[in-house]
Amino acid sequence: MSATTSPAFADELETLKSRLDALETKNDELEARVDELETENQQLEERVDTLEAETDQLEATVDDQAETIESHHVDLAEYTARVRKLETNYESAHEHRKRLQQQFHELTTDDIATSEDDVTSLSPLQQVVAFSKDAVQELTSNEKRARYIAKGISDYATKVPAGYTIDSSTISTVLRSKDGESPHTETVSRVMEFLNRFGKDETKLVKRRGTKRVVFTEQAVADLESATNEDTRSITDVVMWWRQ
Repeated sequence: MSATTSPAFADELETLKSRLDALETKNDELEARVDELETENQQLEERVDTLEAETDQLEATVDDQAETIESHHVDLAEYTARVRKLETNYESAHEHRKRLQQQFHELTTDDIATSEDDVTSLSPLQQVVAFSKDAVQELTSNEKRARYIAKGISDYATKVPAGYTIDSSTISTVLRSKDGESPHTETVSRVMEFLNRFGKDETKLVKRRGTKRVVFTEQAVADLESATNEDTRSITDVVMWWRQ
C-alpha cells in the first residue's frame, strides 16, 4: 500500500475484500444448492417417468379387466338363459310325468279276480295283505309293519260306529310285540300313513283328542280278513303306483 493511502480508504478496502470473500462463499453454496436441486429434479423426472409407465400399465390392465368383465357378463347371460330353459324343460317334464301317472292310474284296473265267477275290487292294502312270501320281501320295513297290522286288524282295532279304529298307542304296542323293541314315533307315524294311503277310500287317518287314529270301514276289515287267507299274490302295478 502506498504512503499516500489514507487509513480510512484502507479500512474500506479491507471491508470490501471481506464482503467479496463472503459473496464468493455464498455463491459457492448457491452453486452447490443448484447442483442438489438439479439432482433432485432429475430424480423427480425419473420418478415421473416411472409413474407414467405404471399408469400406462394400470390403464392396460383396467382395459383387459373391463373386457374380461364384459365377457363374463355375456357368459352369465348365456348361463342364465340355459338355466331358465332347463327349468322350463324340467317343469314341462314334471307335468308330463304327472299326466302319464294319472293316465296310467286311470288305465290300471283295481279289479282282481278272486274266482272265475266273482271279481272283487281290492284296495292296494288288501293286495299287500294277500302278497306271497316272495312278494313281501319287496316291501320296505315300514310297509311290512303296516301289512302286519292290516293282517290282524280285526284283533287289534276297536269297533266304533264308523267301523273299526286303531290308535297310535295300540300300533306301537303291537309293533313292540312283533319286533321285540319299542318303535320310534316316526315309525308309528309312517305305518299309519301307509295304512291310510294303501287303504284308499276304505281308511282314513284322523286326529282326535290329540291322538292319531286310522279308521277302517267294516267292509275294509272284512276284505282284509278275506285277503289274509290268500297270501299268494305278487306285487301289482296298482300297488307300485300307490307306493310312489
